Order: sequence, then structure tokens, then C-alpha cells
Amino acid sequence: MDRIFMRMAAMRALPVWARYGATALLVLACLLGRLALLGHATAMPYMLFMPGIIAAGVLFDRGTGFVATVASAGLGLWYFVPPQRSLAVTELPVLFELATFLAIGFFTATLLEALHHAISSLASERAELSRANADLRSTAAERGTLLSESVHRARNDLQRLASTLRLKAGTYEDPAARAALNEASGRIAALARINGRLDRHREEDGKAQVDSRGFLEGLVADLEDAAVDMRPVALSVLADSSVLPMSRAVPLGLIVNELVGNALKYAFPDDAEGRIAVALRREPEAFVLTVEDDGIGADPAAPPRGSGLGTRISRALAAQLGGKLHSAPVAPGRARPGLRWTVRFPAGSAGPGESLHSRP
Repeated sequence: MDRIFMRMAAMRALPVWARYGATALLVLACLLGRLALLGHATAMPYMLFMPGIIAAGVLFDRGTGFVATVASAGLGLWYFVPPQRSLAVTELPVLFELATFLAIGFFTATLLEALHHAISSLASERAELSRANADLRSTAAERGTLLSESVHRARNDLQRLASTLRLKAGTYEDPAARAALNEASGRIAALARINGRLDRHREEDGKAQVDSRGFLEGLVADLEDAAVDMRPVALSVLADSSVLPMSRAVPLGLIVNELVGNALKYAFPDDAEGRIAVALRREPEAFVLTVEDDGIGADPAAPPRGSGLGTRISRALAAQLGGKLHSAPVAPGRARPGLRWTVRFPAGSAGPGESLHSRP
């Protein structure tokens, strides 16, 4: 119906003489049709004039509908109401029938005019909404471009900083200073890799969220390329597919980077072979991240083999996710008991506007 009214909008712009002339022709056509179908029978003298009134209201405006109503009433009274060929109304039922027809005709013309205005307003609002949506899409595209440029620049800056620290480390003779700078360089490079991985996910779906399985698989592949090199250590990933907001993926990725890095440094001395497995499991109310190896394990009574900074960073990142970091041997009593790190963090602690959904 709204399409019909919109197509008739051009008819409402016709000159007055054209609109009212066409209305007169419509009423005349209804009269001829009445004569052809029922002749001069007095039954239903006005009924077959209603199509002309409706057509005038749809095609033109309320004024033409009123004119069509009055003209139809006059013609019906003249031709079909006794005494015929007379406009006299001598009986109360005839007056009531005439008044009812006039009321229905005026109401129909008024209703059609209201529909014209409502549909016209709706069309204007749709056009406004389309323009607003186009503006929003344009703004979102511009913001996405700016965000992508910012992420690229930040990643490049991080990579340059990591390279600078590595070069600076080579100028120091003190082994502790070199180790500290190289460690700092490695952490900055890890943050750059994670940002790059997140940016690729954002470019793929345009959303500030990632699929946990694809993110961890890509991150561990990056770690394998960057840290394992030619060592006989195999890295594997087993992760459920869940949607994570990027604000949670960053600390999750940093934890994996720290724990895998610790395993590579301490679990397999003398280039021993081994494996490191990363897993993320979705439970009804929580996520469970595990990073385990089959290396020499950790002796609580032995002095620490490093500064412990990586573990402290991992614990702080786990707390940021709302969880805690725990460690335990994988196979107690064996020559190589291994070590399993576990972080359990709630699935429902996302911030405003963030979502955490499982995927099949």
C-alpha cells in the first residue's frame, strides 16, 4: 500500500484544474458503470460511487475526495432516488441514507489524506535513517583506518624499541646487564607480536574481539618461529573456540608468552628434547589456561634459577583477568616430572560492552 501511495505522490503535484477535472471524470465513470450494471434501479443509489471517491483520495488529495463525495451524492440523488430527476429529499430514510453516504465519503477522503501524510513522513524518516547509516558507516570506516594506522605504528615502535635494546645489550660487558636488556627486548617483542596478531583478527571481522583458538594457535606459531629456532622442543595448542574481547586477549597472550618462555629457558637444559603444550578450556563459568612441559620440573627446595620476574608478571596478569596462577608437577616421582601452570579466570568478568561467547 505504501508503494502505491508513494507512486501517486507525483499526481498530487498536478495543477488544480487537472486534479479536479480528473475527479469529475472518475465520478462520471462511476455513474456510467452504475447505469450499465443496474440501470435506473433505486436500490443502493450511492454504493457504486465509492470507488471514484477512493480513487480521487488515493490519486490526489482530500479536497478532490470531498468533491467526489458531493458530486456522487448529487448524481445518485438525481438519477436513482425517487422522485428521480429531482434533488428534493422528502422522506427521513432518504435523508439518513444521504447523510450516511456523505459521512462515509468525507471520512474516507480524510483517512486517505492522513495515510498520504503518514507514508510521506515515513519515507522522509527512512531517507534520513539511510543518510545517518551511511554517515555512521563512513565514520566507522575512518575510525577503523585510524585505529589500524595507530596499531601499525605502535607495533613498529615496539619492534624498533626491542631492536634498540638488543643492540644496546651487545655494547655491555656485564653479563647481567646484557641479560636484563635482552629479557626486556624479548618482552617488548612479544607485546608487538600479540598486538600484530590482534590487529590481524580485527581486520578479518572488524570487531574488537578474537576467537581464542585461532588467536592462541597463531600466537604459539609466532613463539615457535621466534624462540624455538633449531631446538628439539615441540609446541602444541589445544584450545576451545570462544569469543574473547581483545582487552582480555592481551593479558592472556602475555601470560602464554611468559610461561612458554620460562619453559624454554629452564625445562630443557643442555638442549634436551621435549614438548610444551598450551591449552585453553571453556567451562560453564570459567576459562582454564594450562601451559605444561615434560622437562626437569621445579624443585621448591632448590635456589631459583632466574630472577622470577616472568612468574611475577604472569601472576599479575592472571590477577588482571580475575584469576590466580598455580603450578604443580605433571608426573611426580619421575626423572622428568615436568611442570604445569594453570590459570583459572571467570568467564563472566568482561567489562562493559565486552562479550564472552562459546562457539561450537
